[in-house]
Amino acid sequence: MIRLAILEDHPAISEGLTALMKGEPDVTVVGTARDSVAADRLIAAQSPDVILCDIRLAGTVDGLEILARHTPGPAFIMLSAYSYPSYYATAVERGAKGFLSKMATIEEILAAVRIVAAGGMAFPDAARRSARTALRPPTPREAQILALVAEGHANAEIADLLSLRVKTIESQLRRMFDRYDVTSRTSLVRVAQRQGWIEGGQ
Repeated sequence: MIRLAILEDHPAISEGLTALMKGEPDVTVVGTARDSVAADRLIAAQSPDVILCDIRLAGTVDGLEILARHTPGPAFIMLSAYSYPSYYATAVERGAKGFLSKMATIEEILAAVRIVAAGGMAFPDAARRSARTALRPPTPREAQILALVAEGHANAEIADLLSLRVKTIESQLRRMFDRYDVTSRTSLVRVAQRQGWIEGGQ
């Protein structure tokens, strides 16, 4: 019997997955959780074999951080509605055994659960390709600057908001222009959105 835990902050999705698993003779749902605190307790108490884990959970700790906390351990299959290359790359780097779109069918989810429970990997080809093309993410400070650029702030405003010199902001932006091979703030924001570093991507 495969002991499955579901980490998902949308009750309808969590309840729906639980209901769909009930008819499977080889899978039992041992519990669900909406945030990292409940997730840690569930994993410690139930020792699941496989975890379906949404990347975006309630609270400040996301699913990728929970994955990092519990690797090695249960086999994690990450779930996301977003096709960000950085999500795929980070999931692989932190030890996930699979990755599925939230648009996946129940048949695809069950197949992935059984594959990883048996020691295999369940990454779609598109996810593997995307992970290989993911760019090195920005530093925390660079991510702050990127978010403010995306909001439309000028360099002087960003410097004021972050208590930095304008030249420091300009230097950080130049480094990111060079690293990501772009020539404008607009292009830089588009790269950040496509990679999933800031909101507003696909």
